[in-house]
Amino acid sequence: MVDQLSIEKLIQSMNRHVPSQRTSLEQLLEQEEPSYRGKDGTEYRLKREELERISSLLEEREKRRLRLPIYISTDTTYPGGAWKIRGKIEVKVVSKLLQREPEKDDEMRLFFPHVNDLRKVLPTATTVLYMP
Repeated sequence: MVDQLSIEKLIQSMNRHVPSQRTSLEQLLEQEEPSYRGKDGTEYRLKREELERISSLLEEREKRRLRLPIYISTDTTYPGGAWKIRGKIEVKVVSKLLQREPEKDDEMRLFFPHVNDLRKVLPTATTVLYMP
């Protein structure tokens, strides 16, 4: 039997790539080489083309508010498993890119084919976050 501490350590290990602090789209566009530092200390670069694509979908104030990378988190509440995007701006971006209406304006459920499509379009501007 696996204890709670072992599960927590496993999830921490799976999320070591998650940024210690996310940066706004606006700030990332100003950087010569846009990047963020993961909790593991590794520097992860974001492709400028992805940032510009996201930028083209947003109003100026949204560019200041959107923090990247966009989290694609596990949704353990859905039977059989799913993924979700949270946040009004994040949902707006993903909804437009996938040409799919969200269930709520601040939360969108995704299934594997959607996640696959999203990661093809935004491989560096999204990251998977594992939640218990």
